[in-house]
Amino acid sequence: MNASSPSQPSVPPISAFPEGRFDGRTEFQDWIRQALHAAAVQGKREIILCDANFRDWALGETEVVDLLSQWIRVAGANPLARKCVLMAANFDYLRREQPRFVQWRDRWQHLLECRQLETRNPLEVPSVFWTNGWTLQRADVERSRGVASSDPQNGVVWREKLREWSTSRSRVGFPSTILGL
Repeated sequence: MNASSPSQPSVPPISAFPEGRFDGRTEFQDWIRQALHAAAVQGKREIILCDANFRDWALGETEVVDLLSQWIRVAGANPLARKCVLMAANFDYLRREQPRFVQWRDRWQHLLECRQLETRNPLEVPSVFWTNGWTLQRADVERSRGVASSDPQNGVVWREKLREWSTSRSRVGFPSTILGL
C-alpha cells in the first residue's frame, strides 16, 4: 500500500501534525511525540491531554519531556501564554512510574492545570490529545488504535467534550507537593 492510501496515515513533515488512522502502541507514542513537536514549532498556545491514567503515553521519556519543554520555550513566545491541561481518572501511574515527567510538572506547574476526573468507570474517560486545529483520539485504548484529524468540526466537538469533563466532572488533582499534617 502506498502512503496516500486512505487506510494508511499520511506521512507529514516533521513539523506537521499527523493525520489519519494509527494502530498500535508504538505508532500512538510516535504520533504523540510528533504532535508535541508540531505544537512547539507552530506555537500552539494550549494543549489538552486526557486519558484514564496515561500508561501508554510515554510522558516520562526524555524525548517527550524535552518536547514539552520546547513547546513552552518557543523562541520569542511568551511562556505565560502557554497552557497544558492534563486530565485523568488517576495520576498514580505518572507519580509512580514517570519521575522525569513529575519533575517537569513541578518545574512548570504554573503553566499546567491537572484535573482529576470523577468517574466510577475509568474506561469511559476519553483518550485524547487536543490542540487548536488538531485532535488525536484513541478509540480503542486496549489496542491503541485511533484517528488524528485537523477537521475543524471534530476539533470543536472534542474541545466541548473536554471542557464538559473539566468543568463539571473533575476537580483539581495531581498536586506538585503533598502536604501532610
